[in-house]
Amino acid sequence: MNRGAAAFLAVAMTLGSAAVAAGGEQVARYRGMGDAVRLFDQFDNDGYSLTVSAGPSGSVELSVRVSDSPLASRAPFPTGLPRDRALPHAPERDTFAESSARGAATEAVAVERILAALAALVRYDPDRVRRQDPSAVFAEKRANCVGLSELAVDLLRRAEIRARTVQGVLKSDPGTPGYDGRIGGVYHRWIEVHYPDRGFAFSDPSASVNGVDARYLPFARRAYSKPKDLRLTPISFAGRLAYRSVAAGDANLLLRTAAP
Repeated sequence: MNRGAAAFLAVAMTLGSAAVAAGGEQVARYRGMGDAVRLFDQFDNDGYSLTVSAGPSGSVELSVRVSDSPLASRAPFPTGLPRDRALPHAPERDTFAESSARGAATEAVAVERILAALAALVRYDPDRVRRQDPSAVFAEKRANCVGLSELAVDLLRRAEIRARTVQGVLKSDPGTPGYDGRIGGVYHRWIEVHYPDRGFAFSDPSASVNGVDARYLPFARRAYSKPKDLRLTPISFAGRLAYRSVAAGDANLLLRTAAP
């Protein structure tokens, strides 16, 4: 997601420079048509729920509910998990992850620090030709949502934090790079991080930590190519989320706070 889309997210969440009273919700409903609606299914993680139900004329209705209640995780850091042996040898990325999370007493704080360091390091670039693997993104310091998410997961795993990428749709304004009028948004990549006492929670390395808003529609099944037959129409959108804005170099991230 580019900085313009990130700004749109900030408006959608109605965030200020400091946290406000927790407990706000945002709810949205969309109608999906086309063969690719099969990619959607019930999807729940901490603070987010997507329900899929049958709609008229073969359509499906996607109902999203998001809460801004603090992430109630007290999982300690370091996590104590064994190092992921599937990680390629990359001492520079090991050092970056270790130094970014240094001093964190909880996993939530470590995630915030690593994603903030990543946002300060890498500039968003919508170029779809540029390589988006972690090695290339870390070296070139430019990436689109795919590269940002792949590098975020790589860095978190180097800090012994479980994480994985998520594919889906982000509803956005016309003019956003990659905008597709059939879905009223863009095909997008973000991540979810696992907390042993709470399960998974969404983060978007280009915009937010430990929470997203009701414009995010995750696929429950992996799409190996861009869906050719998917149409999404908004039905309703209501509610406000109150997260905190934190500086990350020249960028800003929107933070769903963690319980003390």
